[in-house]
Order: sequence, then C-alpha cells, then structure tokens
Amino acid sequence: AGALVAGEIGFYWGHRWTHAIPFLWRFHAIHHSPVQVDWLVNSRTHPVDIVFTRLCGFIPMYGLGLAEPAQTVTGAVPILVILVGTILGFFIHSNVCWRLRWMAWLVSTPSFHHWHHANDGQRDRNFASMLPVFDRIFGTFYLPDGRWPVKYGSDTPMASDFAGQLMHPLRNTTRLL
Repeated sequence: AGALVAGEIGFYWGHRWTHAIPFLWRFHAIHHSPVQVDWLVNSRTHPVDIVFTRLCGFIPMYGLGLAEPAQTVTGAVPILVILVGTILGFFIHSNVCWRLRWMAWLVSTPSFHHWHHANDGQRDRNFASMLPVFDRIFGTFYLPDGRWPVKYGSDTPMASDFAGQLMHPLRNTTRLL
C-alpha cells in the first residue's frame, strides 16, 4: 500500500507538470487531442510522456525503499502498480456515464477523469491516476454533480497521423523550452 501511495504522489505531480511546463505539454497534448474520450485514449500517448510520468512515480517508490519491500520477487511491486494503473486507466477513460458517487472519494472514476479531458478552458484539474484524494489535498479536484463535459480535446494543433504525432513535439525545437 505504501508503494501505491508513494507512486501515486509521483504520478500526480508528473502528470500535473506535463500540463504546467510547456516543454512537457508538447508531448502530453497528444493524449488530450481526441475530441471523444473512450478507453482507447488511455493508450494514445507519446513515448516521452510515458517515460516521464512513470519515472515520476517510480522515483518516490524506489527512493523510499518501497518498490521491493520483501526483496523476494524482484520488480513485483512496480509491475503490480503499473498493471493496476493501466487497467484503471482504461476504465477511467471509458465512455460510460457511471457516477459511482461513493467511489469517487476512493478511486478515480470515468466521471472524475472525463472532467480532466474537458475542453472548456480548464486543464488544471483531476490529475490523479488512481487516488483522487491527492487532487483534494492539492486543490485540483473538480467533479460537478449531475453534469458531464460538453466538449473534449485540446486547442493545441495536432497532426492527425501517428507518425506526425510522434514528431509533433520535436518540431520547431528552438521553441521547445
């Protein structure tokens, strides 16, 4: 449980930084470009974005010695955290209109995460991948009752093809920083 919490704090801040730092947003914007959110959006990410956010989660786990607490199975804890996070990632991106009110306090839900993908002028909310308590703690929690986002996507221009999206963040390298 400690590894999950430590990792989630790192994932939260890594995700938040991908929205706040223009260089990182160039890579993360690919994930926010779809105008409809469904379970496949979970896998629409740039490799640099994946590596950065995973490192942000793994550094606290390993730094605190929580990644392999029993030292019996090498790498089991980080693999379990990634596996649970990936499955939950497909769930929170799914296009089901379940409110799951009591669960929203404990675990990320589709209604919680869809507001993160809303294109309504706000990008700075609901960063938690698994535990929304960190959005409550850091003031980024947003879940209005009885409503769903009207519009999804990003205003950041994006190539429509896979190769173009992979190259998009690397274009105009003089403006990356």
